[in-house]
Amino acid sequence: MFNHRNDSRSQTTSFKGTALFTFVLCFLLSACGGSSTSPETKKKEEAVAEVVVQPQSTWLVSEQEYKLVDINTPKLLSVQSYWPSNRDIPADFFKVLTVLIPQIDMLFSQQYFAFSDLNNTQEPQFKSIIFKPLGPDNSLGLVEGEIDYQLGSDGLLHLSFLESSPFQTSDLLQPIVSLIYQSERAKYRQESQEGQRSFEYLVSHGLTLHFIQQVLSDEANLPLTQFANEKVKQQVLVQVKASLDNNITLTHDFLAEHENAIGYYLVEQHLRNYIGSTAANSFSVPNELFIPWLNNDSPNNQKTTTFVRTGDVEEQIAVTELSRQGNQFIGSYFLEGYNHEKLIALTFDDGPSEYTQKILDVLNEAKIPASFFWQGKNLSPYQSLIKQTIKDGHTVANHSWNHTNGTTLSVDALWQQQVMKTNNEFQRLFNITPRFYRPPYGEITDEQVQSLTEHGMKVLLWSVDSRDWNSSINTVEYIESEIINNQHEEVITLMHDAGGNRQNTVDSLPAIIKHYQSQGYRFVNLETLLGISDKH
Repeated sequence: MFNHRNDSRSQTTSFKGTALFTFVLCFLLSACGGSSTSPETKKKEEAVAEVVVQPQSTWLVSEQEYKLVDINTPKLLSVQSYWPSNRDIPADFFKVLTVLIPQIDMLFSQQYFAFSDLNNTQEPQFKSIIFKPLGPDNSLGLVEGEIDYQLGSDGLLHLSFLESSPFQTSDLLQPIVSLIYQSERAKYRQESQEGQRSFEYLVSHGLTLHFIQQVLSDEANLPLTQFANEKVKQQVLVQVKASLDNNITLTHDFLAEHENAIGYYLVEQHLRNYIGSTAANSFSVPNELFIPWLNNDSPNNQKTTTFVRTGDVEEQIAVTELSRQGNQFIGSYFLEGYNHEKLIALTFDDGPSEYTQKILDVLNEAKIPASFFWQGKNLSPYQSLIKQTIKDGHTVANHSWNHTNGTTLSVDALWQQQVMKTNNEFQRLFNITPRFYRPPYGEITDEQVQSLTEHGMKVLLWSVDSRDWNSSINTVEYIESEIINNQHEEVITLMHDAGGNRQNTVDSLPAIIKHYQSQGYRFVNLETLLGISDKH
């Protein structure tokens, strides 16, 4: 196994890389034809649509040009490799890449990372690996068998090594998978304060170790991930907590000695505490979710059942059916949070609309996050609002394309016409792919839940229905009463920001917020409540 020579802390704390170069994607656009379009023309348009984008053919890094390595595969790969243009790639190394790159592409595709799904996005974001073969007199001081790998500020993945090193696929698989995973987290989690940067490094490192263990299994070659004993563990965690409290960077020597045990432990507790979480689907969760484990192990004391607190109404699916599905598909279908924290997640369906900004104004005034389940057809007219919503830390999620009752569709039709279509629109407009889906009317078949799980989605319902969708009873007082009188730990509310006049929903929020805060509750988005990334 190669020794990964580089100081890996630079991957998540202070990125090292070359100057930023613009990544230009070239699209072949086809015209939109009406019903009069001839079959021959349609075939031509479909053929063009299948070749939407190709990876960049060359990269210029520190005045050195790197050319795309052409690996002949049946499908376009989301991971691409580059070799110096002024030298031939050795035959043995090329043979390694023909096995390695498709394997890495498959690993991330199996874990539903958005960048790996080239078929379901109009703007692919390839992972580009720059291979830098060096001579024995290299400035990095590398010797045969060592690899220096870094995530550059340009988004490229840089691997430096002696060209004479005897490469095997297994030598490169784990470091490259690790670097790609960390690059995905780095898109969302970059801390500015000293103590937070050290903690982020530990969390990112721990997540990476668990991800490697998850996807490589028997092939994983993990370092020692256990503390020597309980006393050492407590002493080390106290130092980490002090660095956070006092905003102090942890020393290089401290991290070198303890980073594996600390990171692995923090993430191990997280995965125990949040049902349905894995390293693959927790890559973007905030650091704050890992801080409690500096004081105590996860209590591992989740709720034994989850259920809807508000009763049945004629216009909606029976709450007993929601509860049945929630307790059958544990970790895939959520009615509420599984733990016992005093948390509340406000969620709003059907938008965006003119009322969305009014709701956001109330939330921003109160400095609290929330979650929005939006229809794909509504996204384009509200792009500025949605970009600001994402920037402000709210969860944005999938509520179908046009609010079709999904139980009238086949499993494949629901995915392709409603869920995937909306995810693609989010990706096209905002460069994110939602992981959370709420079925219109709360109706979804067991087979559809299973199918969405297989696509890496989580199904989100609610534990308290505000009834704000019912115009015959949705007064401000009624909405407040439903949300306040059904208070419980880790509540998920159902409210709406579109689909009718939602002014009463807007006007009910201040009293709801005031009540829950007076009871010691904290308002969170669904990513924080569930401990699962709200995006792929």
